[in-house]
Parts: sequence; C-alpha cells; structure tokens
Amino acid sequence: MQASMPKKILVAVDGSEPSLKAAAYAAKLANLNGSEIVALYVILIPHYASQKTVESLRKELYSKSDEIMQQVKKASSNIKPETKVIETDRSVVEAIVEFALKSNIDLIVLGTRGSAGIPKLMLGSVAAGVVNSAHCPVLAVR
Repeated sequence: MQASMPKKILVAVDGSEPSLKAAAYAAKLANLNGSEIVALYVILIPHYASQKTVESLRKELYSKSDEIMQQVKKASSNIKPETKVIETDRSVVEAIVEFALKSNIDLIVLGTRGSAGIPKLMLGSVAAGVVNSAHCPVLAVR
C-alpha cells in the first residue's frame, strides 16, 4: 500500500500554545505539499445550560474564536487557512472527528500538552480521543 501525501489538512485549535504550534506545523506541511488547510475551533455548549447562559457563552466563545483564528492566521505565515467554528453539546473529540470525516480531511493535526496518567499515555485527552477515533492519520504536535 502506497501512502499519499495529504491534500486536505485539518488543524484543531483552542488558543493554547500547543495548538498554535500545531497550526504553524500544519501550515509548513501544507506549504511543502501544496495542501489545503482548515483551522477548526470547537465551542462546547453544555446541553443542560439555561438559555441565558447559552447566549452568554456563545457571545464570549465566538469572540474568543475570532481572536484565536487571527492568531492561527499569523502562525500560518504565507498559507491562508480556511477557518471554521462549530458548536457541540456532546464532545469536542466527536465534533473534530465528525467534521474531519464530512470534510474529506486526509490528516488531522493537533497540539497536545502531554498529560500524565496511564489512560492518556502522554497525550492530552482530546488528542488521545481523536487518535483513537479518526478515520485518517493524526499528527500530535508537542
């Protein structure tokens, strides 16, 4: 089986230093390979929250997402990533994996802080979940 280089790369970001490193790495990879890049920010809205709380969270988190996407664009140097913000009330991992599948993503890149503990095996919980659930290769950047 011959592996092909990714044509469409998804980088999941949350504004943390590791996620911005992942965005910069994904941009370099996309530049070398001529790939498209999509930056994804997932907003988690608890399903049990009141309508007032949901509205407040949406306002704050969409504002934060704008700031983060500006940082991603800076980190991506000469690559202009497509940016997407999606909402979920279930799981950030599920949202990333479903988005990747529906968008025909060939590679998912995400940052990880590296967490202690046997279940996480040196990956953060979101990174570990995506690695275990994705339909395509996943690159964790530290």
